[in-house]
Amino acid sequence: MSRNVMLVPAGKTTGIFTASLGLVKALNDNGVKAALFTPFYSCCGKECSTTSLNKCCAAKKLSEGKKTEVIEAIVANYNALKDANKYDVIVIEGVTDAPFNVNEINAEICHAFDANIISVVSGKCKCAKSAIDATLLYFGNAGKNQHLGTILLNEKAPKDAKGNKKLVLSGCGKCCGSACDAKKEDAVLTDFIANVNFDMAYYAPRAKDIAQFIDAKIASGDENVRAFKVSLSNESANEKSVLVTDTLPAQTSAKIVILTDGVSGSVDGATVITSEKPMWSVAQALADFPAQLRDDEEQKKLIEENASKDFDAKAINLIKNLEEKATPLMSPAAFRSKLTALARAAHKKIALPEGDEPRTVCAAAKVAEQNIAVPVLFGKKDKILEVAKAQGVTLGENVEFVDPDSVREKYVDRLVELRKAKGVTPEQALEMLQDNVFLATMMIDSKELDGLVSGAVHTTANTIRPALQVLKTAPGAKLVSAIFFMLMDEQVYVYGDCALNINPTAEEISEIAIQSADTAKAFGIDPRVAMVTYSTINSGKGPDADMMKEATALVRAKRPDIAVDGPLQYDAAVMPDVAAQKAPGSPVAGKATVFIFPNLSTGNTVYKAVQRSAKLVSIGPMLQGMKRPVNDLSRGALVDDIIYTVAVTAIQATQVKD
Repeated sequence: MSRNVMLVPAGKTTGIFTASLGLVKALNDNGVKAALFTPFYSCCGKECSTTSLNKCCAAKKLSEGKKTEVIEAIVANYNALKDANKYDVIVIEGVTDAPFNVNEINAEICHAFDANIISVVSGKCKCAKSAIDATLLYFGNAGKNQHLGTILLNEKAPKDAKGNKKLVLSGCGKCCGSACDAKKEDAVLTDFIANVNFDMAYYAPRAKDIAQFIDAKIASGDENVRAFKVSLSNESANEKSVLVTDTLPAQTSAKIVILTDGVSGSVDGATVITSEKPMWSVAQALADFPAQLRDDEEQKKLIEENASKDFDAKAINLIKNLEEKATPLMSPAAFRSKLTALARAAHKKIALPEGDEPRTVCAAAKVAEQNIAVPVLFGKKDKILEVAKAQGVTLGENVEFVDPDSVREKYVDRLVELRKAKGVTPEQALEMLQDNVFLATMMIDSKELDGLVSGAVHTTANTIRPALQVLKTAPGAKLVSAIFFMLMDEQVYVYGDCALNINPTAEEISEIAIQSADTAKAFGIDPRVAMVTYSTINSGKGPDADMMKEATALVRAKRPDIAVDGPLQYDAAVMPDVAAQKAPGSPVAGKATVFIFPNLSTGNTVYKAVQRSAKLVSIGPMLQGMKRPVNDLSRGALVDDIIYTVAVTAIQATQVKD
């Protein structure tokens, strides 16, 4: 499994691709197989696709509230890189110079890959330390616990009149920073990993890059010649200049000449770019030329060869000796990506009995469009299509429809057989099959469908009762329980039981804990089970505390492979500092991922309070212990909740053992 290291820009730091390329080359030169992952391409006119995201396209999606879509696309691209080869380390380049909040997006990316953090800063002064601290706040626990140190980048790059580092078309390059970087402040930052030096050649654009940036044309000359500074008069121009002028010079030392205001002509020995824009407009645009890596193999190789020398053995060994995480944190983005990938591979048919319910129709459209599963909508097709039109969605060819009136009688005899011990007659069976949930359950029993999701308008009892009567429990299951996947900021948690068992016994709670731990593991979450109540270990007494203590002992006896502890208060289960005081030495406290509650009143209240207050996605309730997957929805379920519950159900269907 690859270790992930993310370079995170702090403050006004830009141009970090020099550090990224240099670090990857240095790692490979020292026997560490490394690759560079860049989440976004620069805004260079390319359209976004499923494999290519540019910053402008991402900004548009983010402004439309589609952050989840953006992060999942990044995760998919990362997985394609990781799966293409086995790397020891993947260096993730943090986002800079983008038209959105880069700190928020960098934090999301970091959490998605459970990456260690190396901050990148452009100065040693006190303001740099403040910038790093402010940036790391966005990263939550990762910012506190996974920060390896700092790379100093372009410390001696020239600055503009505002005191900002100017990397591109930056003049002579002999300026050495401002008074803010005086040596007396060097001790402010002490965790330096490397000092990546400034070189004008790392950022020098070619004539064709300049022409593209100012939307102009190359009239003559070599499109690959480079410029290092801007000159506005022919007298100050030299061979490193791009001369911007509104008059045709007779001769010039500049290698690139931009003729503005519609002036045309050729200049001996120079590449000529012509623009209809006024001179001041072109000069102003060039002042904002971004520091970004383009499709430029020559420049890339130059950076790799030279910047790699700025990383010494100390820096390489710090990364080389990182411990490989047996089970990395499962972030919401990684979890959603895993769900959709596994569901696509399963290609199951999932029944949606509430076929004309608007949220369900919207979810079905997206499920089909993303090939997560084949949604099967129950109801009159014409009515369902009217709902889809009203919701502004299209139900394509991957959506199937079941008209209950045309198929109901097929399942009467089978239902009579299954319920003969209860004396069900054919007439009663036909009446029972008026319920679409019951009908869909019978189709699952006949293996025409693979699973069921309901509850947007039905109660939990309406959804589960037919399954318990027809499908029964899975072999070896002593009860059916319900969990929620809670997609917190940095980690996905499992909460159980929050929907089904009202007042379970200690024995039943131990079974719920075991089922929940196995479910967590099946979905890639490292199960560390906290038996949650109002007491931590021996700090309090009472029926719930005693019951959770007994249930903990039962889990340990039945399944010694499961990391479990309890009773634990919620804060002791999730907060390392509280755990150190209340439950020192606990294998679970401070790092729990599975939370088992003493009764339905507690579990249901906690899950809804967390979901609504934190405005996060919760997936579930997912039923555990059923012979075939049937999952309930909260009646307040959002479209995304339904989509991911369908994905979970499709994955469960692959685990069915007849």
